[in-house]
Amino acid sequence: MTPFQPSHIERLTCSFFDFNPNIDILRDDLIHPVVSGNKWRKLKYVIQELKKLEDPVLVTFGGAYSNHLVATAYAANYFHIKAHGFVRGDEARELNLYERICLDNHMTLQHVSRTDYRDKLKLFHDFRLLNPGAVFLNEGGDHELALKGCGEILDEPGNTYDYIVLAAGTGTTVQGLVKGVIERGMDTKVIGISALKGNKELDRRLAKYPQNFWQIEHHYHRGRYASMDGELLGFIKDFFVETGIRLDPVYTGKMMLAAIDLYRKEFFRHDDRVLLIHTGGLLAFPEE
Repeated sequence: MTPFQPSHIERLTCSFFDFNPNIDILRDDLIHPVVSGNKWRKLKYVIQELKKLEDPVLVTFGGAYSNHLVATAYAANYFHIKAHGFVRGDEARELNLYERICLDNHMTLQHVSRTDYRDKLKLFHDFRLLNPGAVFLNEGGDHELALKGCGEILDEPGNTYDYIVLAAGTGTTVQGLVKGVIERGMDTKVIGISALKGNKELDRRLAKYPQNFWQIEHHYHRGRYASMDGELLGFIKDFFVETGIRLDPVYTGKMMLAAIDLYRKEFFRHDDRVLLIHTGGLLAFPEE
C-alpha cells in the first residue's frame, strides 16, 4: 500500500466552456496532497529503480518555491531513500514553507549561487565525490523514466481525445504524452501551455516528434513565471466556486485560462473531444 491514490476523469460541464459536454478534466491533483499530479508520475519509476540500489542518494534541483523539491523530499522519505536538493539562490533569508517541508522530510538542502546553479552536472559530480551512491534527477523531475510515467496518463481515460491540454514547465510531461501518443498509435494532439516567458526550449525538446502531435502555446505566461496578477487570482476563485476544483496560479490556473481562450477563439471544433490535465501544484498558493 502507498499513500498515492488513482486519479480519475470528470466531465467539466461549466459556464467557462459554455457547458460543452466534450470537455473533460483529468484530476491528477487528487493523487496525493503533496506529491500530486505529474510529480508522482515523474517520480514513480525513478523511485522504483532507486529501491534496487544499495544506499542511493537522490540528488535533484529546484528554485526556492519548487513543488518538485517538496514532492521529491516527501516521496523519497516515504520510501526510505536519502535525498539532497540543490536550491537556486544563496541569498541570506529565512527558509520558506517549501524548504521547511523538505527539511521535515529529511531532504538535505544546499543553497547555491544562481551562477553555480546553471552547471547542475558539476554540482552533482562534486557532490558524488563524497557520496558515491548519488543519482542525478534533473530540475522538474526531468528523466527518461519520467517520460514512461507521464505517458501512462494516456492509459487512464478509457476514451479517445482529439486534444490533450496541459501546463508546461520543463516539458517532461508534455514530451511523455507526445511520445506515448505516438507509441500507442493515437490520433491526438498535445497542447502545452508554457508557464514561462519565451521558453523556446520546449519547442526544441519536442522537435524530434512530428509536428501534428504537439503544439506549444507561448502567449499565456502572464508576464513571467510565478507572477500572480489580480485577474488570474480572481479567475481561480471563480473557477473554484463554480466547479469545486482548485487551481494554482503558476501552472494550472494559466493552463485553464488558456484553454478557455482557445475554446472561445474556436481553436477546437465544437464536437472535438478535449482532455484538460490538472497537474497538481496546489502548494503554489501564497503562504498565509
